[in-house]
Amino acid sequence: MKDKSPLVGIIVLGIVMVLLLGTVAVHPAKQRLMLATTTSTQDSGLLDYILPNFESKYDCIVDVIAVGSGQALQLGKDGNADVLLVHSPASEKQFVKDGYGTSRTLVCYNQFIVVGPAADPAGVSQAKNATDAFIRIYQNGTEGKAIFVSRGDLSGTDTKEKSIWVKAKLNVTTFSNSWYLSAGQGMGAVLDITEQQTDKGYTLSDQATYYTRKATGIIPHLEIVYQGDTFLFNQYSVIPVNPAKWPNINATLAMDFVNWITSPDIQSMIANYTVGGYKLFIPNTGPGSIAETQIVSSQFQAVMAIRTC
Repeated sequence: MKDKSPLVGIIVLGIVMVLLLGTVAVHPAKQRLMLATTTSTQDSGLLDYILPNFESKYDCIVDVIAVGSGQALQLGKDGNADVLLVHSPASEKQFVKDGYGTSRTLVCYNQFIVVGPAADPAGVSQAKNATDAFIRIYQNGTEGKAIFVSRGDLSGTDTKEKSIWVKAKLNVTTFSNSWYLSAGQGMGAVLDITEQQTDKGYTLSDQATYYTRKATGIIPHLEIVYQGDTFLFNQYSVIPVNPAKWPNINATLAMDFVNWITSPDIQSMIANYTVGGYKLFIPNTGPGSIAETQIVSSQFQAVMAIRTC
C-alpha cells in the first residue's frame, strides 16, 4: 500500500491556507491616515486627547508626523501626507491656491506669546506692542543683556517671528549669533534651550506648548513677559491634500478627518482641553476665507486671558 502522508500533508496545508485567507477576508487591514501637523498640536497633548475618537469612529490608524508647518506643507506638496493640520495662514492659502490642497477650514486658535526670565532684563513686559517687545530684545541683545532663541525651522512660529522683525524694520540676517540663536528645532526643544540661557533668554512661543512645558516643571524660570497684541493671533487650519495631484493618497479618509475635526462634538472636545488649568485652544471652525483678524481685539485678549477653574 502506498504511503499517503504527502497527500495528507498537502490537504492539511490547503485547509490552513483557506482558513488564513478567510481570516484576512473577515479582518481586513485597517485604513491608515497620514496626518502632517505642527509640533504644537502634538507637544500640547491635544492629538493624544482627540485622535482616539477618530480612530475608533472610522476604524483606522492615524500616523502623525509632527514637524514645523513649513515642513508639513512640503510633505503635502510631495504627496507624503493625506491631510494637514497647521498654523501658517499665508503659506496655507498659497498651498490651496497652487492646487496642492482642496480646501482650508479653520479649526481653532490661540496666541503667540513672548516668554523670558522673570527678571525681564530687556523690559519686554513694558512693551506697548509685539514690535516694541522685539525692539527691546534687539537693543538689549546687542548690549549683551538678552539672548533670543529662534525656531529657525520655517514653522508657523518661525514665520510669525520673522514677520515681527520685519515689522520692526530689523534684518535678522545681520544679527550676531552672540545673542540671536537659530536652533532649527521644534517648540518644546526651543523652550528648553531658552530656559538654559540663565537669566537672559527670550523666545516666541505658541501658547499651548508653553503651558504644557510649564506644567511639567521643565522650564521653571520662563514666564510670559508679553502677550495680547492681535498681531500674535495664532490660527490653526485643516487642509486635505488634493488627490488630483497625488491619486494614491487616502482622500476619502482625509475628508472624513476634516468633517470630524470641525464637527460640534470635536470642537467641544478642543474647547474643553486644558493643561495646568489653562485652555490651550479656542475652537472657531469655518471656511478658511474668513478673515482671522475679524476677531475683535478686546474679545481676543479677554478670551485668551481666561483661566479655567
